Amino acid sequence: MIGKCLCGKIEFEFDAKERIAINCHCSRCRKSHGAAFASQLFSSKSSLKFIKGNNELKEYHSESGIRCFCSECGSRLMNYAHGADNYLSVALSAIESEHEIEPVANAFVGSKAGWYTPNNDIEQFEALPTNVGQYL
Repeated sequence: MIGKCLCGKIEFEFDAKERIAINCHCSRCRKSHGAAFASQLFSSKSSLKFIKGNNELKEYHSESGIRCFCSECGSRLMNYAHGADNYLSVALSAIESEHEIEPVANAFVGSKAGWYTPNNDIEQFEALPTNVGQYL
């Protein structure tokens, strides 16, 4: 799959063969995306390849991992773990091509915004589902 920031300075590709996406309602995702939740598509960090703009990518390091965004337009692009972990989640909104991917679960609903009610037609988890790692 191809991902791209708003201004087009960063373009990347990654493998999302399982196409597992979730809506994350944790406070960090809400703040960094400026929204009630962030829809994230899971992949493996080893599949990430930059087509252009790797030097435009900025990283914010926190205790929960690394959040990446474009230094020019500020688009949130991806998250990955500290160290050698293979975890990668890509913002569903950064995917360039049309797709039919729909989130299968709401994660971290225990810390969701009080003013928002998640879609109850998909699974609800208090934290990150433990089986997400099987798709990486």
